[in-house]
Amino acid sequence: MHTQLLLEVSDDLENVCNWVVDTCLHKGSRDNMSIVLVCFSNAPKVSDEAVKKDSDLDKYLESRIEEIMEKSGEEGMPDLAHVMRILSAENIPNLPPGGGLAGKRNVIEAVYSRLNPHRENDGGAGDLEDPW
Repeated sequence: MHTQLLLEVSDDLENVCNWVVDTCLHKGSRDNMSIVLVCFSNAPKVSDEAVKKDSDLDKYLESRIEEIMEKSGEEGMPDLAHVMRILSAENIPNLPPGGGLAGKRNVIEAVYSRLNPHRENDGGAGDLEDPW
């Protein structure tokens, strides 16, 4: 299901493969992974509706991350692991089926990096016991 959604958002098969592997890694997989994606003529095509839904989700995540980081102003900038824990406890609509919050980790990391460019330790996935 996750791959089908990604194919509705992008026709760049290399990106789709990278997103699938990244999602697996963000969900905690430590195995060697390879992915081969073969798309036949009836494979999902890019859908304007899916692209809009994905874009809306990205905007929602960006606003939530901004809120989280603004609220913790007095306590100092939260690390990425803290932001992920807060987001994982929320009921976020329209997360990718099969990927969940891990399927949007690249978006979350990009927003976090933009808002906190001078971070010393971003609290990577290895610092999280069960982030999702």
